Order: sequence, then structure tokens, then C-alpha cells
Amino acid sequence: MGTLTAQILVGTPHPNHGGINPTHCMFLSENSRPAWVITPLNVFQEDRNVENKIIWIPTLEDMLEDAFLMIAIHVKRNHEIIEMARSFYAETQSARLELYEHFNDSQRKLLYEKCRQLSDFPKIIISVFETSTIQGQLKIVGKYNMDVEVCCPTYSRLFSEWSNETSIEGSLE
Repeated sequence: MGTLTAQILVGTPHPNHGGINPTHCMFLSENSRPAWVITPLNVFQEDRNVENKIIWIPTLEDMLEDAFLMIAIHVKRNHEIIEMARSFYAETQSARLELYEHFNDSQRKLLYEKCRQLSDFPKIIISVFETSTIQGQLKIVGKYNMDVEVCCPTYSRLFSEWSNETSIEGSLE
């Protein structure tokens, strides 16, 4: 199992109070092979027994855009994007997808461009943890029409078992 290096909450904004009413949660697992895992999130519902997780093995260079494509297909269920993706790979909506294997570079670029054109993208909150690959990909958010909050560490206190030392970075003030 890889280390979780990012989380994305997907949902709708509250019209008066900000924040998010989440419908889905995504986790980026990294180490030897990255993976985005998305699952429905029933925070305010009685039935919390949800097992519908979907796993995508993203590209390294477009990992964050792969997450947005995953949202367009599995959360928004945008018909145009789904049909375009199916024209490249019929099993696009399967529970497991490997982007390098199932889409070539030009196909992925077409899908990303279609996602950027969505006017009804859900609100997302991206939490980027230390060492996450998507730290270097955050600028792409500006090309999307969505309500978004990006949360990055402002303070960390971490113990290293290798050096047997604690390092502190940032400030809580």
C-alpha cells in the first residue's frame, strides 16, 4: 500500500456558509505506483455502508488532471466526456483503469480539454500533503471552471525514524 499524499473532497458549495457538502472523496496513493481512489461519501446519511470505490492508475505528468477527468466521468457522469472516452476505450467506466495503458497522449489531452469546458463542475477541495507529486501541478486548476479551495501545509512537525529527529517547518501564527 502506498502513502496517501493528497485528498480531494467533491461536492456542492453551501449557498450561505461556504465550505462543502461532500458527495465523494478521493485519495492519491503514491510510492512505487500512484493511484487515485474515489468513493462516495455519505457523511450526513444514516447508511454509511458504501463500498463503491473506483481506482485509476494516473499518468505522472498529468496526475491532477486525471483526477478531474475521473470526477467528470464518475461523479458528474458527463455524457459527452463519457462518450468521448468510450470511443477511445470501451470500458472507461470500469472500477479499475490504467490511463497510460488505455489512452494515448493525444486522447488524454482531448479528454482534459473537454473537462476544462465543463461549466457545471462540482466544488472541490484539494488537500496536498508534503511530497505529493501534484504540488507541481496545481497551476492547472486555473484552467478549470470550478469552485475550488487548495489546502497546502503551513505547519508541520514530523519525526524521522531514519534520523531519529523531529523537524518543524512553517508557523501556526
